[in-house]
Amino acid sequence: MRILVGPAVVLLATAACSDPRATVELASEVRDSAGIRIVENVRPPDGTRLGWQVDSVPLLSIGALEAEDPYLLHQVRDATRLSDGRIVVANRGSQELRVFGTSGVHLDTWGGEGEGPGEFNSLVAVAGWQGDSVIAWYSQRVRLSVFDRDGNFGRTMIPGDPGDGRDTPAEVSADGTILVSRSGPGGGTIGDGRRRGERLYDVANAEGVLTASMEASPGSESYLSTSGNMMRMMTLPFFRSAHTAVWAGRFVVAPNDGYEIRAFGPNGALDLVVRREHALVVPTPAHLDAYIERQVTARPPGEQAERRRSLREQLADVPMPETFPAFDQILADALGNLWIQEYDLPGQERPDPLWTVFDEEGRVLGFVETPSGLRIYEIGEDYILGRATDDLGVEYVQMWSLERTGG
Repeated sequence: MRILVGPAVVLLATAACSDPRATVELASEVRDSAGIRIVENVRPPDGTRLGWQVDSVPLLSIGALEAEDPYLLHQVRDATRLSDGRIVVANRGSQELRVFGTSGVHLDTWGGEGEGPGEFNSLVAVAGWQGDSVIAWYSQRVRLSVFDRDGNFGRTMIPGDPGDGRDTPAEVSADGTILVSRSGPGGGTIGDGRRRGERLYDVANAEGVLTASMEASPGSESYLSTSGNMMRMMTLPFFRSAHTAVWAGRFVVAPNDGYEIRAFGPNGALDLVVRREHALVVPTPAHLDAYIERQVTARPPGEQAERRRSLREQLADVPMPETFPAFDQILADALGNLWIQEYDLPGQERPDPLWTVFDEEGRVLGFVETPSGLRIYEIGEDYILGRATDDLGVEYVQMWSLERTGG
């Protein structure tokens, strides 16, 4: 039974179908429960698309098989575009932030491998920060270093409790607030060797000092494999986990067990709950077979038979999650929309990733496709920035044009 508290409002959005002359109305029911806005959305019909278009070729592609060293990208982990159009790439292979101009020309390199001020180990992410400065995650995501727009090192901080050692920055907001995550006391074994810990989330200010706490969330599923005296923690196929994002001044924490997005204000209080219709699917042996084949085909032909045998042996006794994840990656764009990537079932992968887009208030707008093979890091007003890899394993940071029309 669903109890409505306060008035319920049904709002309609319009998405374009494959026939550009056709439209479909998407209903969103909005209600208030104890001061929390709750938005219930329908799933856009199969085959419909919001009239936003990503160009067929990238506007800009940085990277090369043979070139000067700054263009030889290796283990790219993130990228962000500054207000003047420069692109900063987190190149973990060299522990550097490499800066490129609007035409893709290398302009500067910040950081480098080491333990000194402005140097990195285990560089994992980069983002825009207050006053057009840049902030980077490193050292197993525990430390944050700030650089000004010219690459001058400012400071390093460890948000949370420095003596705890468990606090990990998960997201940073342009206003200077930081979402911090750490392992909680709850969770643990859930049966059949499966384990799922609890994650606690806090808000820190620009100095890294905790200012508010948020509700706990389930963490990632894993499997504890035992063989004699040997114990090994494995990642489960189709494991479920919590995803985070910064969305229109809110922090999102969303376990993908079901299709529910929970957004919190800077004070740590739950502010918005967004749901979308979704039918959960139970994994079957056929899904596992398709998963194994996908891993196998990524290997050279001469290695595939052994890889197939090894995977079947490794996964023979590993239990599957009760259901597949309800969604995949979450990103917020520069205009306050939230993009949620559809989860592809093994054997039913789409040629191009499909995303459901919600507006700033949590109302569904429709489906959008993005280029195949592109790992998206950032969605601007009129561009998408991400990483692609060619058949030779060469990495490229690419910017694609995004045209928001028809919706």
